Formats: sequence, C-alpha cells, structure tokens
Amino acid sequence: MLVVALLGGSAAAFAVTERLKLERSPIFGTQVGKFVSPDSGRRVKIVFRVRKSDRLSLAIVDSHDQVVRAFNSHHVRAGLKTYKWNGRDDAGSPVPDGTYRPRVHLSSGHRTILLPNPIVVDTKAPHISLVRTSLKVVSPDGDTVHDYLTVFFHTSEPARAVLYANGREVVKLKSFSARRLQWGKGNGMPTKPGVYRLRLRAIDQAGNRGPRTRVFTVQIRYIILGRQVIRARAGGRITVRVSTDARFYYWRIGPRGGRVRSRLLSIAAGAPGRYQLVVSERGHKARALVVVNP
Repeated sequence: MLVVALLGGSAAAFAVTERLKLERSPIFGTQVGKFVSPDSGRRVKIVFRVRKSDRLSLAIVDSHDQVVRAFNSHHVRAGLKTYKWNGRDDAGSPVPDGTYRPRVHLSSGHRTILLPNPIVVDTKAPHISLVRTSLKVVSPDGDTVHDYLTVFFHTSEPARAVLYANGREVVKLKSFSARRLQWGKGNGMPTKPGVYRLRLRAIDQAGNRGPRTRVFTVQIRYIILGRQVIRARAGGRITVRVSTDARFYYWRIGPRGGRVRSRLLSIAAGAPGRYQLVVSERGHKARALVVVNP
C-alpha cells in the first residue's frame, strides 16, 4: 500500500508539473531596464503584461533572493503594467552596487515569478580622457574644408561622451561605445570666431556623470586679415596676409573689388586717403583700415 501511495503521489506530481509546463505564463511581454544609479535621479522601467485579473505584488530582490524594495500589493486587470525603481530600498536608502531582479507574485494564481531580466545598480562615476583632436583651427563655413572638429577620447567603461564649449553643452552622443565625436556647423558650432575652451565629460549607462576633463582649446576662424591697420604710399601697393581655408575670397576697397585665391593679398594703393578694406568668404567678413600716404 505504501508503494502504491508513493507511486500515486509521484504520478500526481508529474501530472501537475506537466500541466504547468503546458500552461502559458500569466505574465508576458517583459521589458526591464538594465542599469540604474540611486544618485542619478533616474528610474529604471519594469514593464510586463498580465493575462488575467489578479492581485499583484512586485518586489525587487538581491542575488540572495532577499527583498530590498516591495511595491504595494494591488488588484490589477489584464493588460500592460509599468513600474519604476530608483535603486533604493523601502527606507529610501541606496542599495549596494550589484545585480537585482524583479519578482512578481499573483495571489489568485498562487504564482511567484522571478523575472530573468537583471538590473545592475551602479554608483561608480565613469572617467573620460582626451586622446587627441583632428584640428587646432576649424572653419565651419560649409565648404567641406576643415568644417568639423573631431575629438578622440577614451572612457573607463561604456559611456556617452559630452562636449562643452566655454561651459555650454554643445554635443552629447547617443552611443555608449563611440570613441570619437564631431563638432561642426549644424552641430552646436558657434558662428562667432574666436578661441573656445573645450572640456569632455562621460555619462554611463546607469546615469552617473563623471568629472570633466582638463581644458583644451580650438580656434574657430572664417577669414582674418593679418593687420588691422595697413599703411601704404600712393602709387605703391597694399599688401596683407589673409588667413582662411576658403578656395577663394572677395576683397573690396572703396569702389574697387575682386576675387582672389592667394593668401597674400596685393592690390594697388591708389590715391592718398583713408579707406576700409573688406575681405569676405561665404558671408563672413574681416575688415582693416588702410591709410595711403602721399
């Protein structure tokens, strides 16, 4: 009789196990964020669908299956459910760095399901370092010559790079694996020429922000005249260097003007007097005072 009872119990247990295997899971469509930092202010999403109405309890458990955060139990209808967790325990204190998982309990179905999706709590700030830049002088005038500055960098972990110019954020990458970024026209590049102070910062997948790098500089230049005051003699020539990467530029002084390619502008001085010399390329201009003596 004992043997018969044991065999009957084993058969019943086997039948229950097989039935559970054939049943569809009461929750499906699970989407869980992978990283969170209690210090970042962000929250990780826990999303899933419930097949039937039930009383649902959600808890976050650590690697030892100990509950660190318990959400209020409540009755839910079938459909999409969304929760958010900020990486803190029931008392509001940050949990230790490590791996955690959401655990769902359904009262009516007598089911407790540990979601396989791990959540990594990470409070360590990433570090970023400058490797090199492609240019020292950038001319974002749209002529495809030196229009973009490329910044090469290294991060201590997968992280998004952020570029600041004179303290203002100008570029933030979407990729956590990129090792370079570009800054140019249409990408936060200012139109005002001058020397800009640049710094980098990294933001990791948990939202931790690392320290900024040391300052490095770049000059934004469109067209520059070598002198602000140019002196010449009547009947002689006005000679001045022009700094630009444009293939050609325009000059004008009084009623005269023209187009040249040479980086050394040399034109007839003309009659004695005071004039304004203007050079331009793609709408950008530089000016100098020309004094022609008798």
